[in-house]
Amino acid sequence: MTTDGKDITTEYGCLLLRGSYNDLFRYPKRKAVEYNNWAEEDGTEPDLSEVLFEPKPIKLNFLMKAGSVGEFLSKYDKLIADISAPGLRKFDFGFGKSHNLRYDANSDYAYPTAFNEGNNFAVFTLDFFEDNPPFGNAQFPEGGIYRHGSYAINGYDFGNFGIVSDKGFGDILTYPAAKPPFSDGRTVYSSTVRSQHKEIKLSLQMTAKSKAEFINNNAAFFNQLTKPGTQELYVRSFGTIPVYYTDCTDFKIEQWDDSKAACRFGIALTVPVVTRIDFGGTTQIGALYDTDGGYLADENNRLLILQ
Repeated sequence: MTTDGKDITTEYGCLLLRGSYNDLFRYPKRKAVEYNNWAEEDGTEPDLSEVLFEPKPIKLNFLMKAGSVGEFLSKYDKLIADISAPGLRKFDFGFGKSHNLRYDANSDYAYPTAFNEGNNFAVFTLDFFEDNPPFGNAQFPEGGIYRHGSYAINGYDFGNFGIVSDKGFGDILTYPAAKPPFSDGRTVYSSTVRSQHKEIKLSLQMTAKSKAEFINNNAAFFNQLTKPGTQELYVRSFGTIPVYYTDCTDFKIEQWDDSKAACRFGIALTVPVVTRIDFGGTTQIGALYDTDGGYLADENNRLLILQ
């Protein structure tokens, strides 16, 4: 691995630990989507014309070898000084693309309790932000697996990307919450109930026969998910659901070698309108409501209703 063209082993005497790849491949969180939320309509009316992302936090874990306290401090201080200098650092991890990272903090370290003559190892973590991740241009999957299953995105089975779900349909089956009934400030109309939008979280596994296939399919999958507008999520037995991407909730590389690459990750999607749900009700019935005294009732404690 290099930073600003400098090999970190030669320049600083340290190595990058593989767990650092998790944040590099994890897709960034989408910026909050603006939407209208009409009381008389199901779900929301989001503005999906643009897809913008929040800066992505990245933790890089390093291992440094030193023969003495003096050698360690010399290497450690030089690395921190170079990495925390103003501007962005250009990192090359050997993925065929560079990452421009902005230093944030030295968030963790495991300093040896005592330095002895010989090899002493220290592990430490540096935190960065990536403002413009290199997403990759791949739009279509390559390779994949034969196991086609429960989900497809924009007509591509998740299996085409080498992806399977490791959980059931829990989030698909849960009903969205009901919106508060429409009120004009005095009358609460309670017969027509509308549903809120719904969040879906999917727990997924991805495998590929090579690093190149993994990089292509990871980029292609998220490029399909994050196009402007809603995307078509096909769910077996339920049909097609319009969704838009919200976040990649976690990402963990489990294998990374020339014969196989594998990971687990989660994605969060939003369903603006759950069309298969009909709470029903078209007759406008209202209960009289006073902002000071609450719902109005007659002498027998029965609500006063307008029809």
